[in-house]
Amino acid sequence: MPRAKNEPADLADIAAAEPQTPVRRRPMRVREAQWVNLHVTSARLDQDTDERLSAAVERTGQGVQDIWEEAINFFADQNGIPEEMPANADVKLPSPTEYRTAGQDLVHTTVRLTTNTRARLAATASRLGLGGSECVVDALNAWFDELGVPGEYDRDKVFERPTLYYTGARLDPETRTRVTVATEQTGKSVQGVWEDAINAYADHHGVPKQMPEGSELTLPTPRRGKTSAESKPTSVRLTENARARLVAVCLQQSRTGGEVITEALNDYCDQLDIPR
Repeated sequence: MPRAKNEPADLADIAAAEPQTPVRRRPMRVREAQWVNLHVTSARLDQDTDERLSAAVERTGQGVQDIWEEAINFFADQNGIPEEMPANADVKLPSPTEYRTAGQDLVHTTVRLTTNTRARLAATASRLGLGGSECVVDALNAWFDELGVPGEYDRDKVFERPTLYYTGARLDPETRTRVTVATEQTGKSVQGVWEDAINAYADHHGVPKQMPEGSELTLPTPRRGKTSAESKPTSVRLTENARARLVAVCLQQSRTGGEVITEALNDYCDQLDIPR
């Protein structure tokens, strides 16, 4: 005898009586947004640099961000900055307020740089005593020259020469403490203590008190090596003459800026009878 077909109502009752198996949805694959690993970086470009940038974009077919990346890494290579920066490298750009534009209309341009490139830019700017914006402009024009992009760049027509130069060193806890005591004892700022210490050290090593115009201001490339976890970066803005004297001592002794600064500060504190 043929099985009787269930009526629609019976089917509904059966469906309601059976346990419902939850439908498992396939987890969505979320691709990590690339922009989270990029650093917003701005610079003020003079008209000539902006025109050369446009020409470079047309010639290479690259975007503005790619050209910035190429230019900054090229410039960092020229200035002896490590190709791969450590994971904890500083990405904060120095911005000396003493740098002023020489009455030109500047174009504000912003890109997003990779972490390594941003760190190399910060290291290059710090070594050259430049602000981040000024370093980007120099890097772009150096790269345009390398590519043969038409146009000229005269830094002196764009930026006025700074009166103070951003200068840093990694100081151990003892030296930092002694410098703090020196500021309290002399009533001077940290910058004043650094200036006095570097000038006294330069005097002791026969460096002229007044350096000639056009003296070298680029500090020697730091040697790679392990640094103490307790050492912390400290920076001040030195006058041009003190910076030139510091560079002269470094070249004389084949030492880095950080090494000379640390020794100069401790010699200065010794003269003040500040205990170690």
